[in-house]
Amino acid sequence: MTQFPDDDKPLVEFLRQHRGHVPPSAPDLESQIMQAVASAPPQPQWRQRWILPSALVASLLVTWAGYRVLVPNTASTASTNTAELEAFLATNWDSVVAGETPASSSSQDAEADWLLSEN
Repeated sequence: MTQFPDDDKPLVEFLRQHRGHVPPSAPDLESQIMQAVASAPPQPQWRQRWILPSALVASLLVTWAGYRVLVPNTASTASTNTAELEAFLATNWDSVVAGETPASSSSQDAEADWLLSEN
């Protein structure tokens, strides 16, 4: 028999005194249950119906999220990259046409600032 702590003994005694009687089971209960199961119409398999649409939606969300993460935001980088590219091309073109060696990076920065201030 299980030993209960001293503070639980009054509760255990109360529950023993006031417990209900278990009603007797029907003698043919098992056959009634089996007959009800056999005569019940089959339930639709909702879980199987939702597998394909759920998988499609999940794969579309993963594809969209991956695309958004991997593709840079072109609106903010396009203007910066265009200005730098224009300055680089202008500097190199001038040096090639004039037959000079390419300018130092500080003069390239000055020319890039000059090109950006004109626009």
